[in-house]
Amino acid sequence: MTEAAGRQPALRVADLIVAEGPEGAERILIPGLTATVAAGEIVAALADDPASAAALVEVLAGERRAQYGEIVVGGGGRPRRVAPARPSGVAVVRPGQHGPAAGRTPVVAVVDATGTRPGAADGAAAAARTAAGQGSAVLLVAVDAEVAGVADRVVYLNRPPRPVTACEPAEQEIRFTPEALTEAAIGSLAAAGVDAGRAALVARILVDADVRGHFSHGVGLLPMYLDRLERGGIDPVAEPGWISEDGPVTVLDARGGFGQVAAELAADTCSRRAAETGLAAVAVRGNNHIGMLAAYREHFVRHGVVGLVLNISGPSVAAPGAGRPTLGNDAVCMVVPRAEQRPLVVDFATGTVASGKIRHAAHRGEPVPATWLVDRQGRPTTDPEELDRGGAVPVFGGHKGLGVAVITEVLAGILAGGTVSPLVHKQRGEPERSMDCSQLFLALSPAAFGNPPVDELLGVLSGAIASGYPQGAPAVHLPEQQEELAESAAREHGVPVPASVVERLGWAADRPLATAGGAR
Repeated sequence: MTEAAGRQPALRVADLIVAEGPEGAERILIPGLTATVAAGEIVAALADDPASAAALVEVLAGERRAQYGEIVVGGGGRPRRVAPARPSGVAVVRPGQHGPAAGRTPVVAVVDATGTRPGAADGAAAAARTAAGQGSAVLLVAVDAEVAGVADRVVYLNRPPRPVTACEPAEQEIRFTPEALTEAAIGSLAAAGVDAGRAALVARILVDADVRGHFSHGVGLLPMYLDRLERGGIDPVAEPGWISEDGPVTVLDARGGFGQVAAELAADTCSRRAAETGLAAVAVRGNNHIGMLAAYREHFVRHGVVGLVLNISGPSVAAPGAGRPTLGNDAVCMVVPRAEQRPLVVDFATGTVASGKIRHAAHRGEPVPATWLVDRQGRPTTDPEELDRGGAVPVFGGHKGLGVAVITEVLAGILAGGTVSPLVHKQRGEPERSMDCSQLFLALSPAAFGNPPVDELLGVLSGAIASGYPQGAPAVHLPEQQEELAESAAREHGVPVPASVVERLGWAADRPLATAGGAR
C-alpha cells in the first residue's frame, strides 16, 4: 500500500508549529511538522508526548489554532495559513466514538489513536485500514509505536533530543577508492532505473564532493535521492528544455529531473557563450538539488572564463536572532581559471554551515559546534538531530550574511526562477515533489575586459593575505587549499563513507575495493 511514484498528495502539512502557554514562555508541542499523504496511503504521525499528538488532532479538527504552518487538502489551490476551522474534506475518526458520516468518503481521514481505552489501538488500526481502502489519505496520529506499524510511513512529531557528547564513539567508516566509490554509486542509480549517462553524471558530482572533503554533498545524499526517485520527486527521464536561448541571458526549465543534468547543461552553455561573446547568463528553474556548486568548475576552466554560480534551496536557515528556519541555506560559488595552477574556487553557503554537514555528523553520531545550529527555541545546540526537529542553521555573519542571502535570493531566486527559498519544497520532507528550486550561472571572459593579468594579480592578492601573519601563514589560509589537501588524502587513504550509509545502500558485502576502518 505504498504511495505510487509521482502521485499528488491529498494532504500536505508544511512547517506546522503548535505551542501552548504564555508568550515568551511557550512550550512547543509540534516543532515544525512537514508531511504529505497520498490517497489510499497511511502515514503515522508518532508522538512521544500525548499532548503533542492531541494538539495535532485538534488543529486538523478545527478545534485549535496553530502558531504557524500551512495545510493543503486535495492537492489543489494555494497553500494557506492554518486557522481554527477544519479544512474542507477532512474527517476526524476517533475509534469507538464517531467517524465520517455513513456513505461519505473524506479526502483526508485523521485517525485519532491517542486514546487509552481497551482495544483503542486495534480499533485505530482497523479504522485506518478501512479509510485507506475507501481511498482516503489517512493520517494516523499515535503515541504507541506498535499502532504505527500499520502505516506505510512514519513521521515524528517531537522526538526527544538524544544526548550527544564529545566522548561518544564515532560511527565506523568504510573507505573507498574514488573509482570504487563512483562505481558503487553508479550501480545504485542504475539499479533504480537511471540510464547509464545520467547515473555516471550524478555519481561523478557526488563523489567529487567527497573527494574534496565536502561530505555533506557526497554519496551520503544517495539514499535520499533514491527515495525521491521512488516517490516521484525526481523524474529520472526528464529532459531540460530551453524557455529562451537567444541573447546573453537564456532560461532553462529543468522539468523536475536530476538537478545535475540541468546544471551541467547550464554550466557548459554559459561558459561556452561567455568565451565567444564576453558575458553570458543561464537561469535554471524548476530544478532539484544540483550537489556541490564547485563540481561544475571544469566548464569555466576549459573555456577560460570566470564563473559565478548561485543557488537557492528550501528553508533551513534562520535570520539573526530568529530560531525558526525560514530561508534557504543558499550557496554561492566563484571559479577563476589560472594558467599554471589549480583554479581559484570560492564555494560557500549563506548559513554558518551547510545543512548536509550537520546531517553528516548525525550519520557519524558526532556532536556539532554550538555555533552551527539552534534548536526550535532558538538556543544553540550541539545535537545534530535538532536540525530535523525544527531547528535552524544561523545565517553567517549576522546581518551582513543575511544581505548576501538576500542578494542570492534576488539573483538566483526571483530573476532566475521566479521564486524564493521560502517557496522551495523540502527535498526530505516532501520526497514526492520536485523541489522547484533555481540557479543562476554567470560567466565573464577576461578578454572582454582587455585581458588583465589575472594570474599575476591573484598572486599579489594571495601574497597580501599571507603577509598579514607575523609568524607565517597557516597551512590553510585561502580558498581551495583545504580541498587540495582533502584530494591528496582521498587518493592516499581512500574516501570515508559512514557505515550506516554503506549499509543502507547495500554496498558493504560486494565492494572488494572498500576497506573498513574507524573514524579518523
